[in-house]
Amino acid sequence: MSPTDTVDRLIERDVFEATGDDELRPTESFREAVDRHRRTLTDRAVDERSAAVAELTDDPDVADTFAAVEVSDVDFLARYVALRNQTADLSATQALTLTVVIGQIETGMPRTEGAPAAFLPVHGEDLVRLVRLHDRCVVYAWRDDCPPCETIKADFDDLFGADPPGDLLLLAVYGPDCSRLLNREFDVSAAPTMLFTLDSHVDSRFVGTPSTEGLEREIEALRERTPPSAE
Repeated sequence: MSPTDTVDRLIERDVFEATGDDELRPTESFREAVDRHRRTLTDRAVDERSAAVAELTDDPDVADTFAAVEVSDVDFLARYVALRNQTADLSATQALTLTVVIGQIETGMPRTEGAPAAFLPVHGEDLVRLVRLHDRCVVYAWRDDCPPCETIKADFDDLFGADPPGDLLLLAVYGPDCSRLLNREFDVSAAPTMLFTLDSHVDSRFVGTPSTEGLEREIEALRERTPPSAE
C-alpha cells in the first residue's frame, strides 16, 4: 500500500483530517478515543498494560510482543489501541509505524532534511521502540554538514526510491538530537552510521561510506536471515 493510499484510508476512517494549511492532524473523535484508552491503561499496573491492549484490540499477538520487549508507554499504547480499533485492516507493521507518526504530529516532528525519501524520520525514543517491535530494520543515523551523509542518502534513494519496502522498516534519526541514547542503546558515536537489526538486536553495521554495492548486499543478507525467534 502506498503512503498516499494509507493517508486516504486514515482520512476515511476519521483518524486524520486535513487542515487549512494542507497538513494533517488527528480528528477530535480520534483524540477523544486516545484519551479514553489512556485513562484505562493508566489504571493498569505497568506489567498488565500489554494484557489490556489485547483486551481492547482483540490483538493478542502484538500484545505479547509489547510484553516481550517491555513496551509500556501509556501514550504510545493508547494511540495504538485507538488506531487499531478504527483501522483493523492495517497490518501490525503499518499500525505500529503510524502510531509513531501520529505521536509526532501531536508532540513535534523530528528532523527530516537529511532522511532518504523512503525512510521514516523518528526521535530517538521512537527509534528504540520500533527496533524492538520489528523483525528487520535498517537504521540510518545522520548529521548536518556531513558530505558522507549526503552520499549515503543518495545511495539509499537509488536503492529504495520514494516508497518503503514491505519487508523492512526503514528509519532515519538525526544523531545530534539523541547522541547519548544512540551511544547507549546501539553503540553509535559517529555519522553516518547504518544499522541492520534483526529481532531487536543490531545484526551488522556500517560506519562511514560503504559502496552502494556493499549496502545492497547487506540489505539482501538481512532479508535472507532468519530471526532467532522464528528458529
